[in-house]
Amino acid sequence: MARPLRIEYQGACYHVMNRGNQRGTVFRSESHHALFLERLGRFALQFNVQVHAFCLMPNHFHALLTTRDANLSRFMQGLLTSFSTSLNRMRAVSGHVFQGRFKAELVEAQRYLSEASRYIDLNPLRTKACRSLSIEQRRERLHQFPWSSFRILIGVDKRPEWMDTVPVLSTWGNSPAERMKNYRRYVEQGLTEDLPNPFLDVREQSILGSDSFVDMVRRKYLLMREIKDRREELALRHLRHSFSIKDVLEAVGRVYKIGPKSLLARRSGQREARRVAMYAVAVYCRHSCSLGDIAGRFGVATSGLCAARDRVYEAIAHRDGRKLSERLESIVSELET
Repeated sequence: MARPLRIEYQGACYHVMNRGNQRGTVFRSESHHALFLERLGRFALQFNVQVHAFCLMPNHFHALLTTRDANLSRFMQGLLTSFSTSLNRMRAVSGHVFQGRFKAELVEAQRYLSEASRYIDLNPLRTKACRSLSIEQRRERLHQFPWSSFRILIGVDKRPEWMDTVPVLSTWGNSPAERMKNYRRYVEQGLTEDLPNPFLDVREQSILGSDSFVDMVRRKYLLMREIKDRREELALRHLRHSFSIKDVLEAVGRVYKIGPKSLLARRSGQREARRVAMYAVAVYCRHSCSLGDIAGRFGVATSGLCAARDRVYEAIAHRDGRKLSERLESIVSELET
């Protein structure tokens, strides 16, 4: 299986998370939460990392952070090893605390920072127990939950030395009080609205950002990098290799059993196949063609191409998207044979 590449550079912003081993409980008491935050702060200062938001749930944690140096892996290794060792000592047990490799999604801070922070701060409300609560009860849980950054960002709790709230709050008003008030209202939208998960918009190699941001990261930090872990080889090969539009259309046509020309026709009656073709060409032909060129082949505007591509992304992420995922896997197999 392809191993997602770690994208590291100075000033990179990430959403990181990890779950307990076998999805087991990690934080069982106040002392466990306090230990994690103490180590988070210690290693953030040691590795020159800015923490913008965090949330500790019983069996997992989230953090939104920026690395001033290109050192995410070293920072996380130090944090998780130190916390796990101390937690096991407190519990008088041994073994893994977390489930495998931590997850890291690169975030285009200028565009998605507040949205990512809100998603993290609303995590305490995404439990089965909260679904039946009234809006007021949910608001109380949000404001009283002690193990997230929400109370710090709205000025209720003191900001720790290792936390940098400026990037999240800077766009929400002219004064500190106004910014905190507006951010509170922004987060509280989640009490009455079914807000989308911004991380469903991640692009290849777990990048949350615009097409121009994804292209910049791919071109500047990925395509020229050396492979240091064989498990990353497949993921990097996909990034470096660009198929021709003809090859992709033929692969999609074989899977859907229709001619490639039908995939380009705007009124072919093959809506899913055409949409998947637009998605596949947008993903696998980006190094040889611009989005504008690809859109022109399908007779649509660039925005129309991106909308079709994004609908496929969303369908794959949905619980009922298994059949579509299998078809996309078949298309990739066709391309690689």
